[in-house]
Amino acid sequence: MDFYKNFLINLTEAESQIWKFLVQGTANKKSKFHCPTLSTIDGKKINSRTIILRKAEKKIKCLTFYTDNRSKKFKDIKKNKNVSIHIYDNRYKLQVQIYGKALLEHNSKKTKNIWRELSDFSKKIYMAKNIPGKKIINFNKINYFNDETKGYNNFSLILLKINRIECLQLLRHNNTRAEFNYKK
Repeated sequence: MDFYKNFLINLTEAESQIWKFLVQGTANKKSKFHCPTLSTIDGKKINSRTIILRKAEKKIKCLTFYTDNRSKKFKDIKKNKNVSIHIYDNRYKLQVQIYGKALLEHNSKKTKNIWRELSDFSKKIYMAKNIPGKKIINFNKINYFNDETKGYNNFSLILLKINRIECLQLLRHNNTRAEFNYKK
């Protein structure tokens, strides 16, 4: 546990540990890295929301998230691919900011394979007739498509190609900051 007293002093180990946290966040629902905040841009307005981390690939510096292609975040990314992710892990007093370009993937071999593996509960989210963010008057009257294909047509991936990771550890006597730049 001494490693975490001054987490960012050894940059090689710190970067490796950040990626371990990201990979753990894909499987461990209790991890602070499981539900990061995604920020997108709509003109001059910034929109932030909590999303679920589905995959972290250190080798290609990419994070994967699922989205409904009728959502505001999908529309924001279509207009402006620059996004950021924010994560705060209070166990280590560690703030992680991830910056990059988001790519949208829809109706591909990859999305079809992921869709097949989703639970019925997860698929139902994409089968709602109401678009995400639309006001719901009565929860008992939410309508769903009966055809799973219509749900799949709403399902997409956000692939975040990471340009930079910035970390800040808030220590009692000495805050420490590190940056990992992945631009060529």
